[in-house]
Amino acid sequence: MGRQQILATCRQHRQLLPLLLLAAYCINAIVAAVNGTVVMAGDMYNFELTTKHYAAFGAIGLNFVTYWFFPPYYKYTLGLTIAGGLFNLMTFPALETTQSFALSSLKVSFQSAAFLAGLVAYIINFKRANQFVIDNLTNKPTPEEQDKIEKAGFQESVGKFKEKYSSYSEEILTEIVIEKKFVPEALEAARQLLKERQHNENSI
Repeated sequence: MGRQQILATCRQHRQLLPLLLLAAYCINAIVAAVNGTVVMAGDMYNFELTTKHYAAFGAIGLNFVTYWFFPPYYKYTLGLTIAGGLFNLMTFPALETTQSFALSSLKVSFQSAAFLAGLVAYIINFKRANQFVIDNLTNKPTPEEQDKIEKAGFQESVGKFKEKYSSYSEEILTEIVIEKKFVPEALEAARQLLKERQHNENSI
């Protein structure tokens, strides 16, 4: 397999990166369990897997199955897995390392391994994630409001083209309308200018 094929395969399966990161943490926990010890702050302690570790292993296995056999649901299972880690419902590394910060009287704690996996998933899906936030967490205009906004924008553009074309002769304006090679706003501006000039001529 050539370098280009390897890169193409990596791009194709980049959604696996957060899962592979969590799987690496789980392997670390399994190795520690096999050894029966873990080093913490320079001291060695006995180590055994907990229920949270087994929950993490099960979640990792479920995500691999979902990715390969039920890909449309992978984003949901991965999201739930990361959320489970963030809220310490499951533990991926050998030691449950958490970070915390306080907002006023509210203290929030999260598992750093799950947070890192979530960050990787966000970076991979940066555009889609941001669009999802915009579509769901912002006040979307109603169809009527959106129609008004589009019409107002159209009329504003027409006004700018009318200012630009105000010194054009009727022949040039007619040519613009006939050729129809310009954007709709420009065509409408040319039409309106021609009508206004014809109206002024008939009024004299």
